[in-house]
Amino acid sequence: MRGRWFRSAITGFIASILGVFTNLFTGVLKLIILASLILFFCEGVPMLSTLTMIVIFLIAFLWIFIGSFARLGYLEYNLAILDRRKSYGGMLFDASALWWNSFELHLRMMIMIAIGSIFFLIPGIVVYYNYAMAPFLLECDHKLSVSAAMRLSKKKMKGKRWKFFCFRLSFIGWKLLGFLSLGLAFFWVNPYYSMSETVFFNEASGRAEKLYGREL
Repeated sequence: MRGRWFRSAITGFIASILGVFTNLFTGVLKLIILASLILFFCEGVPMLSTLTMIVIFLIAFLWIFIGSFARLGYLEYNLAILDRRKSYGGMLFDASALWWNSFELHLRMMIMIAIGSIFFLIPGIVVYYNYAMAPFLLECDHKLSVSAAMRLSKKKMKGKRWKFFCFRLSFIGWKLLGFLSLGLAFFWVNPYYSMSETVFFNEASGRAEKLYGREL
């Protein structure tokens, strides 16, 4: 990302607004907090509660919907940087044609993680790590079905889940810095983390070996 930090940070900021870095659970939590604040400070306004819930529901749906395919576009943006191809912010919307597949994948992953988490936390984490590569694979091959991407992700992540866990663990300090700075540091941390994750999947999937002659 040398020489592209500022542009990547701006693209990452737009991606965060579109919901790329927000999963279903944290997104709903943020919206519930927002709704609670509105109701608290505007108590007594007629029909406010009903209108607030309707607006929050619509925002949540749009956020999840747009964020699903924008995430694939952001992956393509990062891959373009890795491949030393031309990259531009408009790539966030290049995967809009995959809106249904991306939306279906997002929902299926969240449902499976939720079900796994019901049976203690560990199964939910394992489910997440099994299918973490699915969005990357779906972006790299638009002909893949959602089910095929999930099966392929589970296969390719076998033996690499621990490495991915350690990789994510190494970013705890950066995430903490983001929270301590009231979110300001995420302007730089999110693009850095997303690019690092893309590098991991690029190598773990075998794509890097095919294109550059190396693998994880």
